[in-house]
Formats: sequence, structure tokens, C-alpha cells
Amino acid sequence: MDDGLSDQKFLVSLKSKKHYQLAIASTPSESFICGALCDDLMEELSVKKDFTDVYMQDSPYNYLKTMRDVEYRIPNETKPLYLSIVDQLYSQLKRPLNILDIGSSYGINSALMTFDLTMEDLDAFFLKSDKPPSREESEEFFSKQPKKDKRLNFYQIDISSPALKFSEDVGLCKGSLCVNLETETPKIPNNFVPIDMVIATGCVGYIGYKAFSRLFEFFQQENNGSEMNSMPVFAFSLMRLFPIEKIQKTFEHYDFSLMKSKITPIPQRHFYSEDEKNNTVAILKERGIKTEELEDKGYYYADFYVGNPKTQQKELTTFIKEIEAN
Repeated sequence: MDDGLSDQKFLVSLKSKKHYQLAIASTPSESFICGALCDDLMEELSVKKDFTDVYMQDSPYNYLKTMRDVEYRIPNETKPLYLSIVDQLYSQLKRPLNILDIGSSYGINSALMTFDLTMEDLDAFFLKSDKPPSREESEEFFSKQPKKDKRLNFYQIDISSPALKFSEDVGLCKGSLCVNLETETPKIPNNFVPIDMVIATGCVGYIGYKAFSRLFEFFQQENNGSEMNSMPVFAFSLMRLFPIEKIQKTFEHYDFSLMKSKITPIPQRHFYSEDEKNNTVAILKERGIKTEELEDKGYYYADFYVGNPKTQQKELTTFIKEIEAN
């Protein structure tokens, strides 16, 4: 059965002490896994509305329509936080950055960051009629954007092959891999390019400590687990519903620091139903987390985290300070 993906996929690995590497390689469809959620977060996941079906279609039309309906605007909010780190990395490296987007769906982060768009801009194009624009029209939309940040090269991982296929076809990523990091650690092929930054908006929680552990193992395969000093910067949002402790311990296990920024929690989306709200608030209150000024008002909220090797603690502190200053 055709998985709908092109033959060009990407994998990530450490090639040397100096940087992590990302490879373009042919991968058979049998290796793609679109599978189960984290088995250690069943309570948290069970209270949330499941939107999986809107990610599994050829066009982002239904995805964007559904996300608009629930006021999912967090990519607008994380965009300047990611770009703050991009500015700092670019000033150090003096070359375009390779960004790995985990849980990328249709390439939303890439569209917003590369072309200086907003979710509302995407809605205006993709939802302007009662049927999705064609693939050709979508490609033309992005190709004609007046602004393009040439500092950014995006690569993507997601469990939805149709979403990744769309992103590749319209030029929002240079390569993609359809894989469930909760269940599989990809193998390392031979050809590599550097990876500088790993981001994730809205998917951490659906993936947990196991996925991060596999990412670290993924990155270590080339040099048998040594020399973690040049690992890419990690930056991601995490809804307050999901505990961070096991992910934090995973970062520590691989000699990484993971810091939560002090910025005000970011609204992710409004609750789909009263039951979703009540159950979420109950879980948070059981943990002693105050919800009066946040979730009680009807929205999920997320915190923002940044991770770096412990040997680069000074750089991590600078990343966090710049984010908080903006």
C-alpha cells in the first residue's frame, strides 16, 4: 500500500564532535509507524479531545478549520520565542540553520517562521471557500510570499504521512520522516547535514520521556554515544496538564539541562467541552497547581522550555534571558 510519501526521508545523527547531522535517505514504507500514544500519560490524554483524524488528510483544510474553531493559536505565540533562539544561533554560526520540527503536522511552524505568517494568514488562504485549495494553488501561495527567512531549513517528524507529504510538496520542509518516536528509534544512514535546533509545538505530552530518550539515542548512534557537547538546542511548549518530571530526568540522564522559562503561560486552545475543562482542572488541582487565573477561564495553557548540554549552561541561560526579555 502506498504511504503517500516521497522516497526522500530524513534521519538525524551525530557525525562528529562539532555538530549533529541530518541525513536524506530512502526508507521503505514498512518502517513508518503511525501508532500508540504514551502509555505513562493515559489519565492526562484520556481527558483531552482527540483530533487525530484532522491530521490524517491530504490537505490542511480540516485541520485549520478545526484549530480555528477551538482557537488553537499557540504557534503564533511560540514563533517569536523560537526566532529569538534562531537569532542567537545564527549570530554564532553565521550560516543557515537546520531545524527539526517534532510533531510538525502540515508544516505550520515552518510556514509561520519562514514566511512571517500567522495562523490567521493561513486560515485566510486555506479556508477562503468551502473546499480546500489544490496542491498547486497551495504551492503557489507559499512561493509568492513576499518575505522568506533564508536562515531556516526545516526538517520534520510526524505520525501523519499525508501531512508530511503536503509539507514537502509545497516547499515547507526539505525532508520528513513519518515515525512514532514512542515506539521506534530510527536507524542512521550514511549522508548527513547539520541539525542545530529541535522544536515542538503542541505535541509534547502526546510524546513523552520515551520519545526524548529515543531522540537522544538517535543522535548518538553515529559515534556510539560519546561527545554530547554539540547537541542541538531543544525548545518546546508543554501544556500544564502534562507533568515534566520524567522528561526532565531524561534530559539529565543525557547530561542536558532543561529549563522552564519565566514567561507567562501561553494559551494553547479553548476547551472543547465542559467535561474536558472540569477533568483537566481536577487533575491540575490534585497536583496543587493553581488554575484560577488560567484554566478556570476556559483555556489550556502551556509553559515553554529550552534545553542544552550542561557544558553549555551559559548559552542556555542567555537563550532563556533573551526569550523572557521579549
